[in-house]
Amino acid sequence: MAQMIQLLLFLIAFLSGFFFLWKLPLIKQAKGGGLPASVSVIIPARDEETSLPKLLASLNGQSLDIKEIIVVDDESEDRTVEIAEEYDAVVLSTRESEYSVAGKSSACWLGAQHAKGDYLAFMDSDTQCAHKHAFKDILAQFKRNGDTGLLSIQPYHVIQSFYETLSIVPNIIVLAGLNRYTFFNKRIPERGAFGPFLFVKADEYFKLGGHEATLYTHMDGLAMADLYQKEDYPVTVYGGKNSIHFRMYPEGLQQLIQGWTKSFTYGAKVTHPMVMLSIMLWVTSTYLLLTGFIDGLLRSDVSYVFIILVGYLLHAVQFRWLMKKVGRFPWWTMLFSFIYISAFLLLYLWAVIQVYLLKKVKWRGREYKS
Repeated sequence: MAQMIQLLLFLIAFLSGFFFLWKLPLIKQAKGGGLPASVSVIIPARDEETSLPKLLASLNGQSLDIKEIIVVDDESEDRTVEIAEEYDAVVLSTRESEYSVAGKSSACWLGAQHAKGDYLAFMDSDTQCAHKHAFKDILAQFKRNGDTGLLSIQPYHVIQSFYETLSIVPNIIVLAGLNRYTFFNKRIPERGAFGPFLFVKADEYFKLGGHEATLYTHMDGLAMADLYQKEDYPVTVYGGKNSIHFRMYPEGLQQLIQGWTKSFTYGAKVTHPMVMLSIMLWVTSTYLLLTGFIDGLLRSDVSYVFIILVGYLLHAVQFRWLMKKVGRFPWWTMLFSFIYISAFLLLYLWAVIQVYLLKKVKWRGREYKS
C-alpha cells in the first residue's frame, strides 16, 4: 500500500512538470523585406568589458539598420567605456544623471532620455543577437502584436563552463514563475517580464514614465510589466532561442550565486499559487524517486526497484525537455536532476536569508536593501 501511494505521488509530481512550462512561444521569422523603423538600443553597463564586445559586434552585424547604440556606463572600473567607443557606440555616464539612485534602472532611464529612435530596445550587456536577422524578426513580431505595449525576451542560455549548469533549474523556475506558459494558457493571470531584453515604442514608454518609475527596484522587468499592465497595454514575453542569447554569470560561481539571489524571492512574489504548487510538486519528484529506490533496495524488491528506475528515466527525459526550452546545456545533465534541483533549493534558501533576514542583496559591488 505504501508503495502504491509513493508511486501515485510521483505520478502527480511528474505530471506537474508539464503543467507550468507547457508551451514557450518564440519570436517568429519575419516574412518579406525589411520594415521601416528607427530603433535605439540602450545598454546599461557596469564592469562589462568581457561581455560587451560580443553584444556590440552582434548589433553592428544586424540586417535591420539600427539608428543608434547607446552604452550607459554605470561607474565601471574596467575598460567598458573604451570598448564601447571602439565599436562606435554613443557613451553616456550615470554620473550625468539627475538622480542619486544608482543602478540599472537609472542607467536605462538616462539612455532613453538621450535616444532618438521611435522604438527603444533595452539589452543587458551579457546578451547578444542569435543571428543577423534577430532585430528584424523582433520588430516584425512587435508589429504583429499590434505595434504597441511591451515585448520582452528571456535570452536563451548558452554555457561554456561546468559551473554554469547550476543555472538549469533556476532558468526553468524563473520562466515558469510568470504564469504565462501553463497548460491552462491565459486562464491564469500573467505577471512580469524579463529585464535582459525589453522592446517598446518610445512615445508609450515616456507616457508611462519608463524606467524612472522603476528606479527603486533592481527587478526592472517585473516593474516595467506592472507599469504597462496597469494602463492596459499588452505585455508579451518570449523565449530567446531564435532571437536573443546570453551567457549568464561568466565571471564565476560567486557571480552566479549573487545573480540568482537577487532574482529568486522577488520573482516568487508574482507567481500564481497554482503555478507555485505545480513547481513545488515537480521539485519533490526527484526526492520521491530517491526514497523509493532506497526503500526497494532495503527490502530487496527487484520489481519495485525496476519501476523506480523506469520512473527515473521518464523524469530524466522530462528534465531534458524542460532544459531545452531555456538553454543549451550538455545532454548528460538530464541524468543528474537530483543534484541540480538540490542546488536550486540551496540557492533559494540563501536568497531567503539574504532578502528576509539580512535585508540586503549584493550585486556588482553594490548592496541593495530589500
